[in-house]
Amino acid sequence: MAVMEANTRSLKGLDWVSLLMSDVKDGVGVYLSVYLLTVRHWSADEIGIVIAAPSIIGLLVQAPAGALIDRTRHKRLLLIGASLIIAVCCLAVVVNSSFYSVMFSQLGVGFTQSVYAPCVAAITLGIVGQAALSQRIGRNESFNHLGNMLAAIIAGLIGRYISYEGIFYFAIVQCLLLVGAVLLVREQDIDHDLARGATAEAGQPASVAGVKELLANRNILVFTVAIALFHFANAPMLPLLGQKLGLVDQKNSSLYLSGAIIVAQGVMIFVAKYAGKASENGRKKVLLVAFLLLPVRALLFAFIDNPYVLTAIQLLDGIGAGLLGVVTLLMIADLSNGTGRFNLLQGVVYSAIGLLAALSSIGVGYVVKYFGYSVGFCALAGMGALATIFYWLLVPETKGIELAVPEVALGAQGD
Repeated sequence: MAVMEANTRSLKGLDWVSLLMSDVKDGVGVYLSVYLLTVRHWSADEIGIVIAAPSIIGLLVQAPAGALIDRTRHKRLLLIGASLIIAVCCLAVVVNSSFYSVMFSQLGVGFTQSVYAPCVAAITLGIVGQAALSQRIGRNESFNHLGNMLAAIIAGLIGRYISYEGIFYFAIVQCLLLVGAVLLVREQDIDHDLARGATAEAGQPASVAGVKELLANRNILVFTVAIALFHFANAPMLPLLGQKLGLVDQKNSSLYLSGAIIVAQGVMIFVAKYAGKASENGRKKVLLVAFLLLPVRALLFAFIDNPYVLTAIQLLDGIGAGLLGVVTLLMIADLSNGTGRFNLLQGVVYSAIGLLAALSSIGVGYVVKYFGYSVGFCALAGMGALATIFYWLLVPETKGIELAVPEVALGAQGD
């Protein structure tokens, strides 16, 4: 189904879903770490453990969730259920901020994170098709970053002038609005075979690639490792920045942190739109820019303490994350095109990301506890440099790539 043929209501619904999902899917995200540090007075290692919890649970459920999204025709229902779970998790943190209560809520966040991104990507592919995916993903990501920016402005004001707890209640309201946005997307506009990346010859049923053969493909393996290494270096960076800002000026920490997020997300709005267009001529060099900026940002965070300069440095995150959000998904779509395993492959990639993000969050938490924030950021810079070298040397250009993977008929092997 071409973009122009898709129902206008469904495309507008995707805009609203992308806008509202941005902050919801992380369950207030980095604000949790600052809240626990400055309001509840948790230690850095305790915060590192609960921040890592979503990544750990994501590691366990991401691939099965991707396989479920490939098979189910109830993708909208999955998004609605995930939104309601996030609302409950946010409420749980405010009502009871004990270690086990927060850990339980973070496990719920990890489960829902396994659903949000692949489900929206699948619905998008099912509506617009592979040919129009680049620009539509760019549009989705632009709305996503706009939503993050608006949410950061509101959350920063709430945290500064009302209370940090108010940020969690704001997230609950967003969850309920997201449910309404999902219902704007019409079920009949989603081609569920197309949504899983399956193709069919004229008069023939759609086919899917064998799972073992797909996951053993070298191009898929090196791409997955490269993206996971990127997130190993990147995942703890914003929470650590939030903690550092909280120690510099606790009273205004929510405003500084919101400023950092606003700067990054504002840049991402435009970068994501550019990334979609630029990627039509090739993916690898576009994504390389994101890798190159990662160690630079970490080193700047290590040796600068001025909160205004730290906030401005987030411009680099805006460029890198804006490119990463679009191009990663396009490369996954390239590598899974015609296999019928688009969402499973998303799940596998995000599982690898979750594993390394969890290890990094826990490890850097202890590094910061015993050696300080500067050493922690330097360690992340080193990992970022390693990820960049690995990506450039081993990951191929994926646009137009063809995978020699055995196929089975759609409906066989429980599919």
